[in-house]
Amino acid sequence: MLKVSKYVTGVVQTNVYFCYDDETRACVIIDPAANAPHIIRIIEEELHLKPEAILLTHGHFDHIMAAKDVAQHFGIKIFACADEAETLADPKRNLSGNFGVEVTLQPGEYETFRDGDTLHHLGREWKVLETPGHTPGSCCFYIADGLSFQPEGATEPKIYPVLFSGDTLFKESFGRTDFTGGSQEAIVKSIVEKLLVLPADTSVFPGHEAQSSIGNEQKYNPAVFLGRVNL
Repeated sequence: MLKVSKYVTGVVQTNVYFCYDDETRACVIIDPAANAPHIIRIIEEELHLKPEAILLTHGHFDHIMAAKDVAQHFGIKIFACADEAETLADPKRNLSGNFGVEVTLQPGEYETFRDGDTLHHLGREWKVLETPGHTPGSCCFYIADGLSFQPEGATEPKIYPVLFSGDTLFKESFGRTDFTGGSQEAIVKSIVEKLLVLPADTSVFPGHEAQSSIGNEQKYNPAVFLGRVNL
């Protein structure tokens, strides 16, 4: 059964996700934001997991600061969108320079994927949905056969799709577009055309703040209105 555990860390309270199979304990880490020693401790001492990859939704510093240290500790690879190379490599574009540090991931330090690619982790297919707007190479990860949950009174579990949406889609909101490389027109288009068309019961795990669902965002996300006006 697939499970998701969340750890919030960093100066802007970023959600780090541990997506894992509770039988094999195999794990994928999404956006290791900061505090690598604590992330490692959670994995080894609290959740007892076996990481097999790190996936990045985008290149801003508050989503990547611990990536290299965690990857090195566990001997695993980092994966990011090919279109995010400039953001990952430049402290000004990834905003780390604004906080007095220089955090980068250079080509060769991570593997790349592109829109429409299918990644294979935890015995499932992870569909890459490139969603530019917050950054040029922002992306989301969609798992159609995601979480298994047996509602009260039901005779068998139901599978709920899962979306790790990074800073593209938040609960009843969306990511900032006023940073270098951002575009409100692009993020609205990404949300309306790629995310809100997913099944309504899809569980949405964003890069900040609370969990949501696609059904909730279809009703209450401002991108719906902005999409009607601008697209």
